Amino acid sequence: MGFKVLLCSTAYPRREQALSRIGIDVTDSIDGFLKAKDRNELLPFLGVYQSMVDSYFYFKKLDKLDFVFITGGGTIMPRTIANKTLVYVHYITDYPIHRKVTKQQDYLKSNMKKIYMKPWLFISNNLDISYKLDYIKRATIITNSNYTKNIIRAAWGMDATVIYPPCPQYSFPLDIQEKRGNVVCSMGRFTPEKNYGMIIKIAQSLPNIRFELVGSVAQDKISYLEKLKKNAPKNITFHVNATVQEKIDVLKKSKVLLHSFIGEPFGIALVEAMSAGVIPVTHNSGAAKVDSIVPEEFRYDNLDSAIASVVNATSSWNAPLALRLREFAKSFSPESFRQNLKTFISNWFKSIECNHRSYEAKTNTVWE
Repeated sequence: MGFKVLLCSTAYPRREQALSRIGIDVTDSIDGFLKAKDRNELLPFLGVYQSMVDSYFYFKKLDKLDFVFITGGGTIMPRTIANKTLVYVHYITDYPIHRKVTKQQDYLKSNMKKIYMKPWLFISNNLDISYKLDYIKRATIITNSNYTKNIIRAAWGMDATVIYPPCPQYSFPLDIQEKRGNVVCSMGRFTPEKNYGMIIKIAQSLPNIRFELVGSVAQDKISYLEKLKKNAPKNITFHVNATVQEKIDVLKKSKVLLHSFIGEPFGIALVEAMSAGVIPVTHNSGAAKVDSIVPEEFRYDNLDSAIASVVNATSSWNAPLALRLREFAKSFSPESFRQNLKTFISNWFKSIECNHRSYEAKTNTVWE
């Protein structure tokens, strides 16, 4: 699109590591880099606030940008650049979903959450993206699903445009059933909110099925991972910080992907599994339900129905179904994402330029 890109992130995406871990090289697209604090440098329980304040002062230094593109929901930017800021919200970390909460209206009922969030709401309403509706005082929100869009409306009182995120796509053959045994995989970060305890309970109930857990782990979550390993039955194998090829090897031999996160905002792993011909089984909540990403027959509500869903999906797997899943997954390809995002940004940037010129003209007229 002709823009130079300045990346602000916790780490520079080194080419070799990025290709090995996620299969993407973006280094050729980066023209500058600004280091941000990573999770290990954040204060316990107050990390959200620290990130917000830090990002505010980062942006104070960058007032000559054409526009800012933020990939998170808790960032604060100065008022002077709010009107030229796009925020892609994957999930609202400031309104965490408790594992037992499955309805959006339960989101803000917890007294502890209200106490925790009061300072955030005050700060954001005065400094951040929750401005009055005048265009010059608000950012533009993009989000990853209608599920998240509904929560943004309830939490921030703002509208958002849904652009589904890019999901990995595969083209290896899907028609050799004998290579796919009774294997169930999972993909995601090894962190408590992903609810891996549920997967362990399911695996304990299904000793004749192999469970292959693929995921990354942050330094501060190693103790959690070690606890999972200690409690895991013998039919579970952990693939920690697996490469792209290791992940693909697991997908090729799996019939089912088991996802245990309740209220998943989108679920890239769900679509990635479908592209690999793997049936996704997930909780009956989040985008899987609201956006109909996963068929109802493969969604569960509790432990018993999760076990039944895994057994059903394992026995239901066949090559024609795998091909249909792959076709559905193509709707969420990186190419589709890039085109949708490019079109949106192009139209949006033209509109803010037009609005800015109109604003300047009105201002000049007043002064004249």
